[in-house]
Formats: sequence, structure tokens, C-alpha cells
Amino acid sequence: MTPERWKQVNDLFHAALERSPAERAAFLSQAAGGDDQLRHEVESLLARHAASHGFLETPAWGVAPDLLLDSPESTLAGTMVGPYRVIEEIGRGGMGVVYAAEDTRLGRQVALKALPADYVGDHARRERLRREARSAAALAHPSIATVFALEEIDGALYIVSELVRGRTLREELKPGPLPPDQLRATLLEVAEGLAAAHAQGIVHRDLKPENVMRTHDGRVKIMDFGLARPAATAGPTATQLTQTGFAVGTPGYMAPEQLSGGPVDARTDVFAFGILAAELATGDHPFGPDSASMLRRLTQLMEGQALTGSKPWSAPDIERVARRCMRAAPADRYASGAELVAALRAADGAASPAVVPAPADAIWWWQFHQGAIALLLAGMPAAAWVIRAYIGAPAGSYIFFAALVLATTSIAARMNLLFTSHVHAAALPRQRALVFPWVAWIDGALAVLMIGAALALREEDALAGLLIALAVVVLASVALIEPATTRLAGLSRS
Repeated sequence: MTPERWKQVNDLFHAALERSPAERAAFLSQAAGGDDQLRHEVESLLARHAASHGFLETPAWGVAPDLLLDSPESTLAGTMVGPYRVIEEIGRGGMGVVYAAEDTRLGRQVALKALPADYVGDHARRERLRREARSAAALAHPSIATVFALEEIDGALYIVSELVRGRTLREELKPGPLPPDQLRATLLEVAEGLAAAHAQGIVHRDLKPENVMRTHDGRVKIMDFGLARPAATAGPTATQLTQTGFAVGTPGYMAPEQLSGGPVDARTDVFAFGILAAELATGDHPFGPDSASMLRRLTQLMEGQALTGSKPWSAPDIERVARRCMRAAPADRYASGAELVAALRAADGAASPAVVPAPADAIWWWQFHQGAIALLLAGMPAAAWVIRAYIGAPAGSYIFFAALVLATTSIAARMNLLFTSHVHAAALPRQRALVFPWVAWIDGALAVLMIGAALALREEDALAGLLIALAVVVLASVALIEPATTRLAGLSRS
């Protein structure tokens, strides 16, 4: 689609939006002037616009819940599906319902995706899906959730794949953009997974934060390759497994050629990767939150205008790579995941040429330091309680209550960071960067308070010495030990 053609489609689309639904058919017939393809493209956009509630998250044809099961509340949890004992439902979307299940033949847990009913009744579509699943099952890469089988059981179709437990990148985005080091590592793993798929001529077609998970051990996994397809340019023997003009994907992540129902190849995934990278680096979707803004941004792209954004990128070196991915013409993007990997490694090398990997136990030392200093801080109010009788009222009571408030605040903040390091390590650098400057000031104020209390003591050299020792250890922790363990654990934000 040329920029001029896209502008014509977009202008007619917005003109049709200004009319009531009852008037649109007659208006389009007249305005299209016999150009059936133009009318069809506009009608397709109008249909997507009408179903665009939750636009960025809803798959293109996932707005009809009856395609999933007889009712959205239906579930297979607790039943047997052939040899699979269904344990629980773990997700729903336009392409089916996903369950955690046990394969009783092999004694392993798997993900069982129940596909929409219209796959079963359409012989051609079912055969296409078989070939697509066979191609996806050939993919073996640590960053790709493995597809085991396509099963037809009691007249229904199921894709059986590796069960991945963890958090989607959409969930990781809730606190905000990923910190630079985490962002670079995540994008590199995604790009390596795409490179493995593209090397075998497989295109994902629906890359988005919901389809990328981080496992409990921190590994990134691309999901839903069972519904991927051979690329249009994979070679002379590649089979076109999707009907011409049928756009599969999520509109907010679809390349212009994919939105218009044209042929897709590895560069289509590269476009979605650029949007994913921008979202992870800024916390916002680069095309905006709704269909109207997306169409406006796509029009800007088709007309050769550069995309602009108001939010800063957490890793500016990634911005250049992502912007090339999001170019309108496929020829202007990276050709495949392999080129993406090379570009990301080059960007990372330029941004931090002297980065030394942290030791495997570095985060343990940081955690140990947080726990140890929290115990030390807990001793401050106890010491203040003991000396209050020696200092006298009301100064002794003031010192005790001040020490109690400061120590409690600092300990609570450190315990929160410790908790985050165990359950959501990806968010730790950002959360620490927000919290720790205040913790440092609180610890410093507590140390000064203890030194002042020691100076107020008379003829109690032992107690005064203890208070000064505690204060010095806290100051050394804030000024020396905390920065050292933080750098070693790779938690410093650049």
C-alpha cells in the first residue's frame, strides 16, 4: 500500500465515522466510486474500530466470546480431555482458552489450549493449523515455549505445549518501564527467539507483551508459536497457510502490510518487536491507547513522518534500534531476528563497553546486607530506651520516640526491597532507585541522633561508646557498604 493509497483509505474511514452506522453503507458505495477494494479496506477498518474496546490487548477477531466455548464462564477445569487431566484455567483470549493440564501418559504438566469451534468445522482451516503446528513443533530454543502436539479429541482441537509459569511482560509493565539492564537483557532474549524462528521460516504474527513471559527463574519465553505460520518469503516451497486478506494478530502491534491483509514475513515480527521495545522502555504504547490514535500514527508512518514521543526512554541506545523496526516500509526495517540480535548487541556494546557480569551470588550479598543493617537499626530504639533514664525527661523521651520512628521507617523500606528482590526481581532496580535516597537520609539522621545522645550522657562512658559505635556502623553502611553491594548486584540504574 502506497502512502497515497493509505491516505485515501484513512480519509474515507474518518469521513465514514462522522456518519451514523445506518448511513455508512450508502456513503461508502458512493464515495468509493466503484473501487471495491477501497470500500472493503474501509469497511474492515470500521469493523475493527467498532470492536476496539480494549483495543491494544484484544486480538483482531477475538471480540466474539462464543468462538471460545459455549459461554465465557464455561471451563474444562477438573475434567479429563482424552489423556489430559485438566487442572486449572490459566488464560483466555481470542485464539482460545488455555489450561494447565497433566499428560497422564508421560506424567508431565503441559499447557492445553482449547481452540475455537470454527477450526473444527472448516476442513481447510484445520489442515492449515496442522501444518502450522507441525512447523512450530520443530522450533527448539530456550526463548520459545515448545509446542508438543496438536490433538483432536471428541471433535475439538487442542494445542499442547510447554507449561510456562511466571509473569507476562504486560504484568511487568504495571510499575513502569523496565530498568535499562533488564530491558536490554529481555529484548535480546526475545530477539534471539525470533531469530531461531525466522531461521526456519516461521513468523509469529502476534508478538506483544501478553505473549512474552518471564519464568520464575528469570528466563524469557515467547508464547503462542503454535499459531505461527511459515513466512511468505521463506522460500519456493513455503505454503500460504492463511487465507489472503485475513489479518491475524493484535491491531496495536500489527505492521501496515499485516493490517491491510497483505503477505507477512520476518519483517512483520520486527515491526511488532519495535513496538514492544518502545513500550518496555517508556511504559507507553508508541501509537497511543486507542484505534483513532493508532490510525493517525500509522498515517504518519505511511507518509514518511517520524514517530515522536513525550516520555524518555529508560535506555536511549535501544531507541535507535526500535525506531528502525517501526518503519512503514518492510525494506527499511531489519530483515530478521538475526539482524535484530546483532543490532541490539552493538547498541549494548556502545552503551556499556566495559560492563563486567556480576558474580552469581552478588544479589545474595546485597540481600544479606539489607537484613543485617535492619537488625542493627532495630537495636537503636532499644538503646535509646535504656539511656532515656540517664538523660532525663523530657529529652530522653524525645530521643527514644525519634529513634523509634526513624528506625521503623528505614526497616520497613528495606524489608519491602528484600521482598521485591525475591518475588519480582525485575522491578528491584527501579524500586530501589525510588526508595533508597530517602532511606539514606533517614539512616544518616538516626546516626546523628545517636551521636547527640551519646554526647548528652554523663559518666556513662560504656553506653556512650556503644551509641557512637552503632552510629558509625550505620554511617559506614550508607556511605560504603550499600553502594558497593548495589553495584556488585547490578542494581544501579543508569
